[in-house]
Amino acid sequence: MTEQIRLLDRDGNPCTVNIEDLIAIKPSADGPEFFTKDDKYFYPTTLDELLILFKESGFERLDRTNIVNMNHVNSFDRKARKVYFDHPVTADSKFATVSEANVSKVEHLAKEDSAKYKTAFPKPSLFWKK
Repeated sequence: MTEQIRLLDRDGNPCTVNIEDLIAIKPSADGPEFFTKDDKYFYPTTLDELLILFKESGFERLDRTNIVNMNHVNSFDRKARKVYFDHPVTADSKFATVSEANVSKVEHLAKEDSAKYKTAFPKPSLFWKK
């Protein structure tokens, strides 16, 4: 099986290139340029360009500082505006922030922590009528 790399073509569209077809890689001010005998490709160097490559694999931009693989998001904390990749959340849980504009992409993932609510009834006191 031939190894492949995901790159952007001249028009900024995602494409897959066989590594064995590459004849040169040259640095440029906009990041490395990848050459085959017939074409030139670009490596994504910004989150917007990376999102072009990974959107079809389930990635979404949730904040200006991240793109997140939504296939791994397990819960959303509305108050902190963070998505978590495991549930229940612990102090060591990895998270990504969510901007106010992108809350609609993840609000369906909000989970209530059932341990916060007690369902037991209070014991009767002297002031209650029986």
